[in-house]
Amino acid sequence: MKPKVILDIAFLGHSHDDQSARRGAQRVASHLFDGLVESGQCELSFVATSHLAGAFDFLAGKGIAPTEKLRFSPAQLRASRLGRRLSRTVHRNLDNRSLPARAARKVLAEAARNCTRGEFRLTPAMLGNADIFHSPHTPFPPAVKAQAGLRKFITLHDFIPLKNPGYFPPGIKPFVDDVLACLTPDNFAFCVSETTRNDALNLSRIRPEHVFVTPLAADEKVFHPVNDFEKIAAVRAQFKIPDGPYFLSLSAHDPHKNFPHLIHCFGALVESGELTDANLVIVGPNPGRNPAVVAALGQFPRARSRIVVTGFIPDENLAALYSGATAFLFPSLAEGFGIPPLEAMQCGTPVIASNTTSIPEVVGDAGILLPPTETDAWCQALLQVSRQETLRVELRQKSLQRCKLFSWQRFTEATLHGYRASLEMR
Repeated sequence: MKPKVILDIAFLGHSHDDQSARRGAQRVASHLFDGLVESGQCELSFVATSHLAGAFDFLAGKGIAPTEKLRFSPAQLRASRLGRRLSRTVHRNLDNRSLPARAARKVLAEAARNCTRGEFRLTPAMLGNADIFHSPHTPFPPAVKAQAGLRKFITLHDFIPLKNPGYFPPGIKPFVDDVLACLTPDNFAFCVSETTRNDALNLSRIRPEHVFVTPLAADEKVFHPVNDFEKIAAVRAQFKIPDGPYFLSLSAHDPHKNFPHLIHCFGALVESGELTDANLVIVGPNPGRNPAVVAALGQFPRARSRIVVTGFIPDENLAALYSGATAFLFPSLAEGFGIPPLEAMQCGTPVIASNTTSIPEVVGDAGILLPPTETDAWCQALLQVSRQETLRVELRQKSLQRCKLFSWQRFTEATLHGYRASLEMR
């Protein structure tokens, strides 16, 4: 008999409405959704603890009748649609910095929040006779916590805000505390890496047998070697990447992604004359959110024209961008998994990455792993990969072999195993 599973698709509603919101956790939620739907091994229905309007439209776009499969009240959907319209109005007028415009945006933003607060109000009737509730990211709503007999799963991506609070604004800690409060002895968790699993066990009272590891993957349909030089050239032209070899780095512009360190290493090599023709390309949404990146760029005026900060780039362009790079650079100080290096490896791109947290679980011996703050080591690695074609060929071959260990099918199978195991426990 198929388990009855309710999946929270709030993340998918968000990324449906705003493509630039497709960060790592949203990608995981997307592949979780697709894998469970395609498996046919669950009786699936859905809720959206936020972005209900987007979730409704997302399901409709997938050919799934939201009125049948999405659990909500008509009043919640009307409020969510109004909140979305108000929020879009706010974002369309961000460039107007006048005092009246800022005041109007503040009023509209608060109205949007009031409209969407009802999205979190699941009722016991909406949960029905489900066996499993699975949140891919957010803490359990009150109705889920109170539902006796319901197996409650949450996907854990990382605990970096608790272990390294200096990397994040103070406002994020309450959210992580709420996630941690879900890790009771009766509840269940999926962790994206052994590193995250160890953190979950060390930080909570959840039972070890209730915590399952579901390693992530890179989408084979999207991330693959691109040997069409014209396509690579077209993507480079679109995003104003100068001619010549380039190093690529891709991530959100959060402080722990360590982009300033990368800029310092590259800038020093350019200004010393040791790197004469290479460029550095940094991809990621909202590049202005990290003032340290702006400050680092200002320290290397002679190298500045060779450092390209593109902002967000859609998935369909990334395989060509990865494939054309001399190497992919991932100097992150901490990760729960680390999908970008895996995407690069699947495109056959040599990888230089940090040797911290979960990153070695992903890269293994297929890349060059270095302490994330050692400037000399990173400078030497950049020079080595830039100058030694035989090393690039070796790393490219190792990357393509290593990435075969990861697939979204294995991720889905591990998730289904966790569901079944939880229902067998008493």
